[in-house]
Amino acid sequence: MVISEQQICGRRQDEFFETIQSFHGFTAPGLVLGAFMVDLAKSLIGEGVEFDAIVESKHCLPDAVQIFTPCTIGNGWMKIMDWDKFALTFYDRHTLEGFRVWFDLEKAKAFPDLYNWYMRLVPKKELPISVLLDVLFEAGHSVLSYQPVKVTKYYERDKKDAIRICPACGEAYPQGQGSVCVACQGEGYYEARQ
Repeated sequence: MVISEQQICGRRQDEFFETIQSFHGFTAPGLVLGAFMVDLAKSLIGEGVEFDAIVESKHCLPDAVQIFTPCTIGNGWMKIMDWDKFALTFYDRHTLEGFRVWFDLEKAKAFPDLYNWYMRLVPKKELPISVLLDVLFEAGHSVLSYQPVKVTKYYERDKKDAIRICPACGEAYPQGQGSVCVACQGEGYYEARQ
């Protein structure tokens, strides 16, 4: 892989990869592409703006937002829409105005390895990660498009509900779930083992 002096999200390439690996476990190409999107969106929204994020894929892109911005799932500043579109929006949480950035497949055609990887036209084993990472750094922002937007839905933060004690299991749960917790209503994801 060619080492570049280019900075992404304010980090040199070696720091950038180290940050990704420590959070995500490995250098996923989707996360690297997502970081370029975050970098562009941050430059568009500008310094000093309190922004929230909406991410349109649950794969890799949310990690890029959580690593390189203060927006996380836990603090409620990031919403994830499971639309499987590689796009994100950063918007001023007071005015709801911001910018939507997306991976532009037309522009990606100028980088066949990148296009073929994203469209799953080439098996992973035939496209070494080092080649793909070089292509990602070569492409940078050039494979991204953006537009100014005003957010009209999904911008409200989830408010925590009052807490109750479930009469069936004795655990605390949000009262909005009903008279017993979701797990005791039969909607749980687990079953007790002996």
